[in-house]
Amino acid sequence: MDHFQAHIDYPNTELLPILSAETIDFHYGKHHCGYAQKLNALSENTTFTDKTLEDIILQSRGTDPNVFNNAAQLFNHDFYWKCLKREQVQPVGKLKHAIGAQFKDFDEFLSQYKAFANTLFGSGWSWIVWEKDRISFVNTQNAETILGTDQKALCVLDLWEHAYYIDYRHDRPAYIQKMIHACINWTFCESQWPS
Repeated sequence: MDHFQAHIDYPNTELLPILSAETIDFHYGKHHCGYAQKLNALSENTTFTDKTLEDIILQSRGTDPNVFNNAAQLFNHDFYWKCLKREQVQPVGKLKHAIGAQFKDFDEFLSQYKAFANTLFGSGWSWIVWEKDRISFVNTQNAETILGTDQKALCVLDLWEHAYYIDYRHDRPAYIQKMIHACINWTFCESQWPS
């Protein structure tokens, strides 16, 4: 069995009508699973054999772009799917308190995240992170990931075209708007709060 597997814990209809089953099948089946398959092939019989995904990302960053890109994309996608859910439940614990302390209200927090995500040029990821005792928004381009930085990832949106093109064509702002307002699993995001 391959060392690395792509993971998604719900059916392809889970995020309807925001994301279609076709989008999830294409995104997960072609792209996400493809990164796992490529990483397994690239890491076989190398210094990366039997390493954890996190170790591979940390050790290949800046030294082996091919391995890093596939490992980071596998991590980012695993995290992305966990951040999504159609049943909206707002934060109730430490994340809610931090949002209240930093932003006027939850709607203002979402509005600022949406505006920030829309500033990403090209392909990449838009993160909500905990950094230096405050919530920050961070965009990373291409396969770059928060893993291995001083930032603790709480949430991420995939802003690669394959994440939205089937449903939204070139209207990435509409995808961002709908995802932020209707598909974020705030219970999972809160579970990522640093202990």
